[in-house]
Amino acid sequence: MAGKTLPPGRQEGHQEGTAKDLGPKLPPVRPPGHLPSIDEARPAAVGPASRRGSVMALATSFSRRNSLAGPATGPGGRRQSLGPVPPLGSRVSFSGLPLAPVRQVAPSYRMEPAPGECWEAARAQRALEAVLDAGLRDASYSGAEAGQLTRELCEQVRVRLREFSPPRYKLVCSVVLGPRTGQGVRVVSRALWDAARDGLVSAAFTNASLFAVATVHGLYCE
Repeated sequence: MAGKTLPPGRQEGHQEGTAKDLGPKLPPVRPPGHLPSIDEARPAAVGPASRRGSVMALATSFSRRNSLAGPATGPGGRRQSLGPVPPLGSRVSFSGLPLAPVRQVAPSYRMEPAPGECWEAARAQRALEAVLDAGLRDASYSGAEAGQLTRELCEQVRVRLREFSPPRYKLVCSVVLGPRTGQGVRVVSRALWDAARDGLVSAAFTNASLFAVATVHGLYCE
């Protein structure tokens, strides 16, 4: 077998086959300006590795969006919302919760209160004095509790006067509270209003520990 010679045609074909197997496989030559198609096979490693290629290769296995979304992703790779989706056309707050619908009220075109629905200053004065006397009769001044006591008095005055206030009137309540140490105090307020329809009442209360001055503006509002 070692000394046997093959025919000339057989040797030539064997040498050509060896050259085809050992030679590098070059990509097909494309004309200038031709972009590769997605169906064409690309070489596994042609040229040095680029940063873009490494980043794009890792995008399928790890990315910030995939890590944040986690396994709880919905269809299409979207993350599920934290709460129920509000219906279309509804108002949504910054926190994502639906807001209460806006009330649609038809205008009445009334520029003054109806007969018998004006502000009663005398009745509001008696109610204001009664609220201050009931809330501060046994109270003593405390700097840590003065703010909370003032807010409670304002709410009590607003609720009491709202019981008999005419419709379309807005109430603005303010209370000044301080310790009684022999000093003089003067409380002044100013407002822009209609003297024929709006009203104002004010009452003061003092005991051995504190003083309080309450003021209520009744403003007609269309």
